[in-house]
Amino acid sequence: ELTLVESGIGKVNSAVASTMLIQHFSCELLIFSGVAGGLDPSLQIGDLVIAEELWQHDYGTIIDQELIAHRAGTLPIGLPKENPPFRLDEKLKVKIQQAYPDAYFGRILSGDTFLNCKETRQQLFEKFQAQAIEMEGAAIAQVSEQFGIRCIIVRSLSDLSGEESMEDFPTFLKDAAARSYKVVNAILRLL
Repeated sequence: ELTLVESGIGKVNSAVASTMLIQHFSCELLIFSGVAGGLDPSLQIGDLVIAEELWQHDYGTIIDQELIAHRAGTLPIGLPKENPPFRLDEKLKVKIQQAYPDAYFGRILSGDTFLNCKETRQQLFEKFQAQAIEMEGAAIAQVSEQFGIRCIIVRSLSDLSGEESMEDFPTFLKDAAARSYKVVNAILRLL
């Protein structure tokens, strides 16, 4: 059985939607598809990124004007004991790689802001070595972990998170979303 939902934008909306899906439909797997901004300079608009690891880049402690990011759910004061970040199920990863060899697998950052700044893009890439940035995936992964449910986060780059993002996002949104959908469709056939 398949249930489709549009979560809305941001971590809170996606966490609420994920929780409702799990509680009302007894989901065994959540697949979240959408668009993202590119952080890795080697990637281009339209490239596909599957999350191997997700971080909320805006969760942590600010010390001396710098945000020290912590794993979501970790108490960010004192000497926090970090839990490992979400990791994509290895069996699912192998299946997806076989079905979609052109997809990139890597780290995706989530936060409640749209990134349209070359300098911040560079800082986030250097700090996290992440491939993409978006606004929902890490929250979905956190909810999935709390309920013991597997999840897959699929993103296609709609922009490159620099000064041109405000123009690129609406220009490439439809094509990028369609590419994400194709990957999800392929994943569904594998299950």
